[in-house]
Amino acid sequence: MKKTLLSLSIFFLIGATELSAFGLSDVTNAMSQNTSTPQATSSQASGLTEMLSKQLNISDKQASGGVGSILSYAKSALTSNKFQTLKSAIPNAQSLMSMVPKGNSTSGGLSSLTNAMGGNSISKMAGLASQFSSLGLSSGMISKFVPIIMQYFKSSNKTEAGNILSSLF
Repeated sequence: MKKTLLSLSIFFLIGATELSAFGLSDVTNAMSQNTSTPQATSSQASGLTEMLSKQLNISDKQASGGVGSILSYAKSALTSNKFQTLKSAIPNAQSLMSMVPKGNSTSGGLSSLTNAMGGNSISKMAGLASQFSSLGLSSGMISKFVPIIMQYFKSSNKTEAGNILSSLF
């Protein structure tokens, strides 16, 4: 049991480390790759998930679940006001959050271990990686989602939401 928990912890810690391994240049590159991005408006609720599906070659369900997972992570990591700003920048955010895969049996032990190590944010990031895994996406896909969401915010003139999201990653 201890070896399993240690192995899982190392897996999630590596995934969490991998998540922060992108920077502003990655955001800029992602933004410049798609010049035909449709303008996202409130009436285009699926604009963000369509962008993600097309640019990452993933299903709509994976795109929706991934955005919902990122929003859930943001909810746990931000103040209520900042989260509301972020949430209001994404049409149907509540619906997307309902598509988040439900709990994982490894999260409890991992939370205890990372909290003991002083890593509550690592625990939250590991939970995000676990949700992506449940969607059939690698934890490395999180670092691909974020620049596209940033691109969406930029095209929607929602720079405050973009600044809040970038502060998390």
